[in-house]
Amino acid sequence: MLKLVPALIAGLVGMGGWAVVTVKDLPEYLVVGQQYTIEFQVRQHGRDLMGGLRPQLVVSSSERRLGGLIGGKDQTAIPAVARPAEGTYAVTFTAPASERVFLTIRTGFGNNELRLYPQSVVAAGASRPAMSAADRGQVLFVAKGCNVCHSNTDLTDRPDNQVLTAGPELGGRRLARDYVLQIMKNPLTQNMPNVGLSDAEAGALAAFLSGERTVTTGR
Repeated sequence: MLKLVPALIAGLVGMGGWAVVTVKDLPEYLVVGQQYTIEFQVRQHGRDLMGGLRPQLVVSSSERRLGGLIGGKDQTAIPAVARPAEGTYAVTFTAPASERVFLTIRTGFGNNELRLYPQSVVAAGASRPAMSAADRGQVLFVAKGCNVCHSNTDLTDRPDNQVLTAGPELGGRRLARDYVLQIMKNPLTQNMPNVGLSDAEAGALAAFLSGERTVTTGR
């Protein structure tokens, strides 16, 4: 069975059947009752921005049940709208009154979707301590779509997303921080797009991939 995996991936690539979602400006936590707009891009094969799709954001107060066959509790699907920039979409939702919220972006391109790490939800007027830079980097490693192309054994309780391993395994490598920053901000190959990371996002990803555990994001 393992020998079939490369062939299956090659078949998907040949048919143009996979895409990568990159989420922009993901908050660290949500506040009950507040509205949030999630903006994201969809890239075929992780490179080419895709317009003309009809994505949805699925919002739920619990994980999927029965091994993913049934949606989570209070699940709601909200249509996204296209932004002027090619391959860019946005969707607005209201944070529910629950301890955590589970967000899944359905691209509308085949069965390609992105499940984010669960978002913490706090009461109005409350706040949550800032995440460590490494923890924030772990969340962004999934939200930015990195985990589609790069398997990473350092991810804790990773959401159940498709991993094609089009790039090298990054778990346990403890990459040099400066090297990660350079690659993230200025990719050296056409296979890895420039997704427009902010300095804070690139720093958090560098902290995660280099194994830093002490610095906080300050957010």
